[in-house]
Amino acid sequence: MKLIQFETVVGSDRVIRPPANVTIPEGVLEVTIRPLQPPTTTASDAPSSARAWLLACAAEAEQSAPSLPCDLAEHHDHYAHGTPLP
Repeated sequence: MKLIQFETVVGSDRVIRPPANVTIPEGVLEVTIRPLQPPTTTASDAPSSARAWLLACAAEAEQSAPSLPCDLAEHHDHYAHGTPLP
């Protein structure tokens, strides 16, 4: 299934309303919520919000990370350049 992206405003009722021109299939779906504007911060809580943002980025990267061989560090020349294994 192709990725469907759209912008919407979620009200206090917490209901996600897709735009009229967006078709969403029935069934079990995975939903990812990403705010368009970061919350405003003060100087005192800027480090904690930066930390939260970095952790969220890392979690997102971890979800889409390819599986890698367990000996990648030991044999990186083999995987990167095709050199023979010892």
